[in-house]
Amino acid sequence: MKKVLGTLVPFLGFHLICCGALMFYLVSSGYLLIIREEGRKKIFLIPLLLIGGLFFYLNHKYSKHCEFHGDAEPRMRLKKVFTYIIFSLIFGMVFLIYVFIPWWIPGYKGGPLLP
Repeated sequence: MKKVLGTLVPFLGFHLICCGALMFYLVSSGYLLIIREEGRKKIFLIPLLLIGGLFFYLNHKYSKHCEFHGDAEPRMRLKKVFTYIIFSLIFGMVFLIYVFIPWWIPGYKGGPLLP
């Protein structure tokens, strides 16, 4: 049950933010055009993957430490949770910017998305 909730809660939370308020904000402000251009050019892809990989490694390291010591240190558990949240957000945004938006709206030139 712990693994199901640990997977389902971030997934649904990210989709609620992504498909709800974030998309409305991006379309209404014009930032969706900027993100689409970044998705096409891929300037920040490698640095974001490296930073995300670093946080993934730190999360793995803290998880092993908590496993070895039996989750006794609350500070280590907190570090584990924060690194998990950070690498989840980084990889989620990488997917959103470099995979989903270019696939969803490949020829977007501005304006409303729905007729």
